[in-house]
Amino acid sequence: MSMVSVTEVDCVAPLEAQWAVVRTKPQQERAVVRNLIDRQIEPYCPLYQQPAWHIRAPRGPVALFPGYVFARWHCGRGNNLVRFCPGVRYALSFGGRVAKVEDSFIQALRIKEGGRGYILPEVLESGMDHGCAVKIMAGPFEGIEGVFSGYVNGMERARVLIEILRSQSNVEVPVVSLAMVR
Repeated sequence: MSMVSVTEVDCVAPLEAQWAVVRTKPQQERAVVRNLIDRQIEPYCPLYQQPAWHIRAPRGPVALFPGYVFARWHCGRGNNLVRFCPGVRYALSFGGRVAKVEDSFIQALRIKEGGRGYILPEVLESGMDHGCAVKIMAGPFEGIEGVFSGYVNGMERARVLIEILRSQSNVEVPVVSLAMVR
């Protein structure tokens, strides 16, 4: 993921809705999104499908940037609406000016989401090549390294060649439980 391009907003320019970064209180991203919507301010909290680290403890999408939400409002007009929104600490600023995030960055994040509403791990987006080294991060084979053999059921499950008891076996695991070994 590339770094956010943040610049200062010139509040003297004609009032135009700008994307800005809002710092939230701990784990309040979803509440801030709801509260900003109630105040007619367009929020955006990109979500990331975090892999489940335990088979019985699946995790749903989590904030890609924990503690931060993007919001779009007219500089000057909505500053107090954002500043005093429940769950918000402050809007990111430099020298007293609200920091602006380029529209192209927000669009790039939304494109990565596809129609899912969250971003998949980079491993899923770029795909794994047949024969690459992987490590199983969850489930009964947690911690075992193997060789990626291919996808099963679309891209939800993967076949991995591992060595167990001095013999090689193919096992099927959820793709989200794999990490590429470099």
